[in-house]
Amino acid sequence: MDNIIRYTFRNGLLGMLCLTVVSSAYASELEGGKELFEQVCASCHSKDLSGATGFNLKDGEWIHGSKPSQIMNNIKNGFANAGMPSFGAVYTDPQLQSIVAYILSKREGFDGLTYKLYQMTDSQDKDIDDSKLIKQGELPSNFADFQLPEIEHYFIEFEGSFYAPKDQDSRVGIRGKRLDANVFINGKRLKRQSVNNPTWKLVRGKQHLKITYHSGNNKIHKRNLSLIVTNDELSIKLFPISVAARKIMAEEKVVVKAINKTVIQRKKMMKVPAYSILVGLPAKINYAFNTRLCSIVALWQGDMLDVGPNVSGRGQDGSLPLGDWVFHQPKAVQQISASKNKCQYKGYKIENNEPIFSYKLGDIDYKLMAMANSDSEIQFHYQTESKLAVKFSLPQANKLTWSSTDGHVNNSNAMLSPNEHGNFTISAKIN
Repeated sequence: MDNIIRYTFRNGLLGMLCLTVVSSAYASELEGGKELFEQVCASCHSKDLSGATGFNLKDGEWIHGSKPSQIMNNIKNGFANAGMPSFGAVYTDPQLQSIVAYILSKREGFDGLTYKLYQMTDSQDKDIDDSKLIKQGELPSNFADFQLPEIEHYFIEFEGSFYAPKDQDSRVGIRGKRLDANVFINGKRLKRQSVNNPTWKLVRGKQHLKITYHSGNNKIHKRNLSLIVTNDELSIKLFPISVAARKIMAEEKVVVKAINKTVIQRKKMMKVPAYSILVGLPAKINYAFNTRLCSIVALWQGDMLDVGPNVSGRGQDGSLPLGDWVFHQPKAVQQISASKNKCQYKGYKIENNEPIFSYKLGDIDYKLMAMANSDSEIQFHYQTESKLAVKFSLPQANKLTWSSTDGHVNNSNAMLSPNEHGNFTISAKIN
C-alpha cells in the first residue's frame, strides 16, 4: 500500500486510480474477513474480538506471535490441545488471509512496547541521563507495567507503536492526582488536560507513543498507574494499556445476555436516552423502547449488554452494547401524530416471554412487541383499535432496509394501515 501511495504522488490521476482500486480491494477483503470471522471465530473470540473462551485478538498480547504469517499459520493449523480446530482444509488461503487482515485492522494498544528505568537521587531529582539508566527491555505483553521499579526514587518511560481507534477521537487517561506524567506522540509532547486524572488526546490510527512518569513524592501504593483509552468525551472506557488498568477493566465487565429467552433491562446505556427500556432477544438482536417518546430509539446486533461500567460507577457510567450499533439516538422509529399531545406510556406486560408495551398517542391506544428469528431482521408488531393509517419517520443507517406489507414505505417514512384485527407490522433488515 505504501508503494502505491508514493506512486500516486508521482503519477497524478493514474496513481489516484491505482490507489482507489487498491483501497476498494482492501475494503472488500476486510468485509469478507469480517463475515468469515463472525461465522468461524466469534463464538470463541467474541464478535468484537475481545475474547471469551479464546484469546483477546485486539490487544498487544499475542502468545503465538502477532505477525501476519504467524496468525495465518495459527488459523490454518489450529491448536488441538487448546480446543482450537484447524481451518486450513476448510477455507482457501485468500479466505484465511482476509480473516487475518480483518483481525489486524482491529488492533488496539501498544505493539513492540519497551521501557527504560532511571534511578533518581531523591524525589526532587528530574535530571535524566544515561548514567542513571539501570534497567531497560521489552514487554511482550505490550501493557505498561508500573510495578517494574523496585527502588524508591525513579523515572520510567514506556514507548512503542500504538494503535488508537480509526473511526473516532480518543484520549489516554491516567487515574491519579498530581502525577508527574507526560505523553508524546511521534516525538511531540502533548498538552495535558486536567491536573487530577489527566488525559491527552491521541491521533487516530497508528502512531508512536511514549509515556513517562516521575515517582516524585507519590506514595508507594499510588504508583501502579492505571492507563485507559477512552472516547473523546471521557464517557466510555475503550481499552486498557497498563497492567493495572487491564485488571480493573476485567473486574468491571458484567455481561447480560439473552441466551434462551428475552431479557429486559432498565439500565442506563451509552447513546440511548434516559427512560429507555432495553430488550435483548435470543436471536442476538436488541432494541430500546423509550417511555417518554413511545419510540424505538436504538437497535444493535450481538449479545446484549455489558452493565459493568454502570454497576461499578454506581450509575454515572452507561452500560455498553455487546455488539454493533444499527442505529441510536437521535435516530428513532418515531410515530407521527396529528395531535400535539405527548404520548402516554401505560406500561408493559409479559406474554409468551415477550414484553408488550402499551401507550396512548392522542386519543388512540397502541401496543407494540418485537420478534426476530436471526440477528439480521426484526419485526415490530403494532396493535390498535383504530382503523386510521399511522405515519412513522424511520431512521436511516448503513445496510438497513425497512419494509412492510401493511402500507407504503420509502427511505425515511412509512404510512401503514391496520388490518381488520387492528394489526400492522414494520420490519428492519440488516444486510
